[in-house]
Amino acid sequence: MENNKSIRVLIKKTTAFALCFALSLSLSNVMIAHASEKSINPSSVYKNLLSEPERNVYNQVYNALISYDESLFSMIDPLSEKDLEDTMNALFNDHPEIFWANTSYKYAVDAKGIVHKIKLSYGINSSDLAAAKGNFDRIISDLVAGASQYSTDLDKERYIFDAICSMNTYNVSNSLNQSAYSALATGSSVCAGYARAFQMVCLQAGIPCYYVTGTSKGENHAWNIVQINGAYYNVDLTWDDCITEATGFSSYHYFNKNDLEFSFDHSRSPLSSQLMSCI
Repeated sequence: MENNKSIRVLIKKTTAFALCFALSLSLSNVMIAHASEKSINPSSVYKNLLSEPERNVYNQVYNALISYDESLFSMIDPLSEKDLEDTMNALFNDHPEIFWANTSYKYAVDAKGIVHKIKLSYGINSSDLAAAKGNFDRIISDLVAGASQYSTDLDKERYIFDAICSMNTYNVSNSLNQSAYSALATGSSVCAGYARAFQMVCLQAGIPCYYVTGTSKGENHAWNIVQINGAYYNVDLTWDDCITEATGFSSYHYFNKNDLEFSFDHSRSPLSSQLMSCI
């Protein structure tokens, strides 16, 4: 590293979500969102929350992931560890289609806590990627075709919700469980996989959908915000699928709820708190 900086290499994961939570409700703070209520491009909603240097790194890492770059490369703009974490979370939150990338990564940081280099990691081998992409695209196409049978966005959304839940069981052992691919192609996932799969299919079906991170009962969790008929709603496939599997009856307890209803057992992360509110 230039200027003889002392460098240490660290391994970092973007916020991981791996727990299926108890079904009892508890009161927590009402979520407050500050973003504009107008429709926002789902593929850049988190990117737009970043500073210019963070956006530069976001774009650089995005291109590296698309090209399957496995090298330790210098970042276009050095960032603090916290800023890099926000940048990487923003990137993975915006782009569920990059399913072959792990949300974990390594980086080189100097004595002042400034990150200069990053090394990405991948959950699918490059030799298997073309086949995986073909399978991923086929499954999404089939789900979108199924949703297109319905005339309203609400009915399309419910079809996608039901289909993804019916395809999956909750499984923390799936090595790809942070990706949309796990929920769409392997039959099991955790909340991150459910939420990214729902985000991916809804977007392909023309329904604005956003990935949300936060906590529930003190544990990390992920869910979605969806836009239906101009209004925003919270959707949590994971919890409803857990209820369905436990009771044998289809659950919509966490389907299209406002922030007040979700505040009893969901609380957004600082990054996701800047998204649109669900009134």
